[in-house]
Amino acid sequence: MKKQGFAKIRAAMKGKGFIVALALSVAAVGFSTYYAYNSVMNGFGGEDSDELFMEVDKNQPGIPLVTTPAPASTPAATSAATTPDAPADTSTEPQTQPANNFFAASSPKALPIDGEIINEYSDGELVKSQTLNLWQTHDGVDIAAEIGTEVKACGEGTILNIWEDALWGICVSIDHGDGNISSVYGLDVNVPVSIGQEVACGDIIGTAGNTAECECSLAPHIHFEVKKDGSFISPLAFVEG
Repeated sequence: MKKQGFAKIRAAMKGKGFIVALALSVAAVGFSTYYAYNSVMNGFGGEDSDELFMEVDKNQPGIPLVTTPAPASTPAATSAATTPDAPADTSTEPQTQPANNFFAASSPKALPIDGEIINEYSDGELVKSQTLNLWQTHDGVDIAAEIGTEVKACGEGTILNIWEDALWGICVSIDHGDGNISSVYGLDVNVPVSIGQEVACGDIIGTAGNTAECECSLAPHIHFEVKKDGSFISPLAFVEG
């Protein structure tokens, strides 16, 4: 009976010993953690703690400077980002000179040739072409003229282009400098002006020919048209305006 009692006691002591050992281990870990934390915090309060919180030198390269704009009511202050060697920015937006169209718009104008208008400007309406036998707009006026009759500039400007068109024959256009471009079609091949030449109203720019194949069924004439900013306008309104 005594042996059985000691055996039970020893077994109970073994179970309690395991629990005691586990408790001691937990306590040791907690003490070590506290000691390490306490050492670190004490180090922050020492003489070397300033090294951990060094002030950044904001003037060193690569560090952006933040500046506060000057109030609108005060003169513009020199920016903190501007160095003494940096030149002041005196650049301004390029000034575009307005086109002087007054003289071009008010200069004398006249029809390029004196003659009867045999085909009027259709103003976008479809009319039937006697030569091509189809309906189309007629974007200018046809002025009757015998072959060889002098054709004149309808206003002051610069010869913009001289060319030969398969349908319209020999053509000359004038840039009047105010958004208006006039053109005369059906001229003779002998053109006395050149591209870029300045002309005044009444200067001879060619003679009436018979080169406009698309209107060859009509009596001898020239075709005269005007564009304003790229769109067709009434040639009569242009010369009379």
